[in-house]
Amino acid sequence: MLVRLRHANVARLAAALGGQLIGLGRSELGRFVPPKDAHVGDLAPLLSLRFLAEAREALGNGASLLVDESLRAEAGDLAPTGGTVWFHPHATWAMARVLRDHVDMPDPPALIGAGSVVAPSAVVAHRVTIGANVSIGAGAVIGSPGFGWADGPGGERIAIPQLGGVLIEDDVSIGPLTTIDAGTLGPTILRRGVKIDAHVHVGHNCEIGDDTIIAAQSGLAGSVTIGKRVLIGGQVGIADHVTIGDDARLAAKSGVIGNVPSGAVYAGYPAVARHKWLRGLAKMYRGWKDT
Repeated sequence: MLVRLRHANVARLAAALGGQLIGLGRSELGRFVPPKDAHVGDLAPLLSLRFLAEAREALGNGASLLVDESLRAEAGDLAPTGGTVWFHPHATWAMARVLRDHVDMPDPPALIGAGSVVAPSAVVAHRVTIGANVSIGAGAVIGSPGFGWADGPGGERIAIPQLGGVLIEDDVSIGPLTTIDAGTLGPTILRRGVKIDAHVHVGHNCEIGDDTIIAAQSGLAGSVTIGKRVLIGGQVGIADHVTIGDDARLAAKSGVIGNVPSGAVYAGYPAVARHKWLRGLAKMYRGWKDT
């Protein structure tokens, strides 16, 4: 689902919402998209340095950027070669305002593929695409707005519209009372063959790779990327923007706050390689005296 804009160019947006504009920014904008997808006529946000390389490429493609003021020192070399840079002290708030006030896009009903079964009590929102042979359990909620808030000038706090929807590929199983949040600018994605147990939460903008299995009561914060064939035990928590490599395994109740390499086995909180966690426990227990 593409987020399309109406009656918007960067110059008018900056005049209305504040910030500093570098470049003319007078051309009409067609879309608001992630930096990796941005070209001429697009506006893309740069809210974290992890996307700086993609933002540079987008600017070189003629896109316009909304950049958080806190990144100015590191991103100061974003010379607008055919594009425009809009620095803003509350860039996430400015993005939320643009998405709230200038979006012109349809709100299509969900598409459900052949052979898929959705329990009567499950909720499937608009902008959700479900492939073939998918099962969704009772009480599951697919495509509700992701949990995102932005603070603006004077302490104003507004919800960030989540307009990207959800994409579920073929042969996926989603257990009862699981929630899959809609993405912000692009969809939250569950790839082919993913199996999710009951009471699991998948935050906005996550992508879960083919044939990954997630046990009950686990939670993924926003923008988590999980590779293929990953095994995630029960009650695992994964922090936002973390990447889990292919074939990794996360032991039950692990608290994952950093990236996990492909093929690794992690456990504990904060999660580390399982053998390191076990050695640490053994050392700690040896140091205790019975009372």
